[in-house]
Amino acid sequence: MIVEEPLDAQDRMDSPIGARMRIGGRDVDYFCGTSYHALHGHPVVIEAAVQALRTYGLGPATRADMPVYTETEALVCQHFGCDAAAYVASGYLSIMALLLALRDDYDVAFADERSHFSVNDALKCAERPVVRFKHRDPQHLSEQMRRHLKPGQVPVVVSDGVFPSTGALAPLDAYADILEAWPGGLLCIDDSHGVGVLGGTGRGTLEHFDLEGDRAFCAGTLSKAFGGFGGVVPASRALAEKIATKGGVVAGASPPPVPAAAAAGAGLRLFMESPAMLQSLRANVAHMRAGLAELGLAVPQTPVPIFNVQASVDLKQVSEKLRARDIVVKHVSAGGYSDAPPVETLRIAVFSSHTPEQIDGLLAGLAAYL
Repeated sequence: MIVEEPLDAQDRMDSPIGARMRIGGRDVDYFCGTSYHALHGHPVVIEAAVQALRTYGLGPATRADMPVYTETEALVCQHFGCDAAAYVASGYLSIMALLLALRDDYDVAFADERSHFSVNDALKCAERPVVRFKHRDPQHLSEQMRRHLKPGQVPVVVSDGVFPSTGALAPLDAYADILEAWPGGLLCIDDSHGVGVLGGTGRGTLEHFDLEGDRAFCAGTLSKAFGGFGGVVPASRALAEKIATKGGVVAGASPPPVPAAAAAGAGLRLFMESPAMLQSLRANVAHMRAGLAELGLAVPQTPVPIFNVQASVDLKQVSEKLRARDIVVKHVSAGGYSDAPPVETLRIAVFSSHTPEQIDGLLAGLAAYL
């Protein structure tokens, strides 16, 4: 069961997302959410949305051609080095668009048991057999494939690239090695928390593991690191055609609103033109990781900007005490999200725009209360 904590006045956002923002009438250091470069409040992104709204209105109300969509898709192709891109109504739908397009290319799907809700809904819609394997467990995946695949059948392995609550990185290199034994096997990743964050150029988890190729696919979003809105699938022209014709995600759903599409393109362009964003993010991740390790906390050695804190104290109270210091982190109840562990945790998100002083302030608060 997913447990959502009720919102109250202190959670009301009064400014754009940022490393320093206004919530509940107070200026706070913000270590939550998914705006890993704080582009959602960038003046260039906001102005792009405003200008598009004035020029085109909210959108075409159907699948009419407007330059904003073409321009944003072209930027996705430029960033991901692909021939085509499917741009859909939300990041939640991007993995569905991908799996529906590929459903005639595989026989059985093998999915991480803690995959995001979007993955689970996409697998249902694809109407192919689904076998679960233990969370981030290549050995169990291999066992399940040997047990459930018949001779000649083609598997697809489906997982989050980066798990959103814990920040755990899927061992895609191990999955790819296992797939070598199955001709035609596919790897499909919901990489909403990996794009704009991982890889040498920010193309995501596949780039991080050097797995980009004909049999590995990612579905991502422009709604998080890139500061815009909408889901994307970097694709070949053949795959883009499948996405457009198989299933109703593209044909039956309205595209993202025009201002959101323009904002997404502006954010992606800013990211591509500013390599310092990734450099700053990785420096801040290293700073936070070293500080948490000094506190005796288990910290994975990855560049993922999500940290999952577990401790034998009341973490709800810890989050409230940090809030009193004007530092906001996310308290996640036991089992409170798709990949959340069966114990309460604190989810800490690091942005490229956090200052060293902000990170040190959070670490000092954790040292005082854990």
